[in-house]
Amino acid sequence: MSKKEPVVGQQYSIKELQEFAVAEMNKSISEHADRADPKVGTVLVDRDLTFICAAHRGELRSGDHAEFTAIERKCRSKKLDDCIVFATLEPCAPKARNFPKLSCAERIVNARISEVYIGVQDPDPTVAGVNDTAQIYSRTP
Repeated sequence: MSKKEPVVGQQYSIKELQEFAVAEMNKSISEHADRADPKVGTVLVDRDLTFICAAHRGELRSGDHAEFTAIERKCRSKKLDDCIVFATLEPCAPKARNFPKLSCAERIVNARISEVYIGVQDPDPTVAGVNDTAQIYSRTP
């Protein structure tokens, strides 16, 4: 596992970016005392694998998903067309969040992100694999 911190504007290999996502996941902050919340790390890069930002669950506000933090909080003013997301867990699917919240999959589509690499599918059967219908191109290399 990589011990180095990613540098904004630097290019990395797919393996390094996946390692950064796992390192970010390990920083996740649970929002519930009575149950476990999934640990999730996300890395956002340009098409040429140049690092933009990383985020983890609960990083800036309790309960915020990693993808939401990266897309809406850290890169709100940046055009993300054709960017790539590396996420340790499959992004939450449409209708997985309570209204008026958008799912992470919907946010990814709305941001025009072109690819999503996921570490594992969500074990929740209401979420697992559902993102194919959201027209997200996701794969595990």
